[in-house]
Amino acid sequence: MSEQEDLIVWMRTAALPTFRKLYGRINVDLNESTTIDVVIQNNYNTYSFGGKKKLVLSTTSWLGGKNDFLGVAYLTVGGLSFFLALVFLVVYLVHP
Repeated sequence: MSEQEDLIVWMRTAALPTFRKLYGRINVDLNESTTIDVVIQNNYNTYSFGGKKKLVLSTTSWLGGKNDFLGVAYLTVGGLSFFLALVFLVVYLVHP
C-alpha cells in the first residue's frame, strides 16, 4: 500500500455534495479525560467556492459508523437471502 494512503482516500470523488472522508484512526482505547492535540494546516483553500472543513471525532461499532441502519439492513437482507436459498433448495430436492 502507498505511504500516502490518507491522500489517496481524500482524492476519491465523493458521490454526494456533503461527505466525510476518513483521514486517520486512533487504534487505542481513550479515557474520558484524554486530551487530543490536533494540528491543522489549510493546504487547500475552500473559501472561493463556499466549502467548509470540519474535524469530526467519531466512534464505530461492529456494524459500522455513526448510523447502524446500513449494517442492520445488510444483515437483514443477507439473512433473508440465506433463508430463501434454503427454501428453494428444499423445494428443488423435494420436487425436482
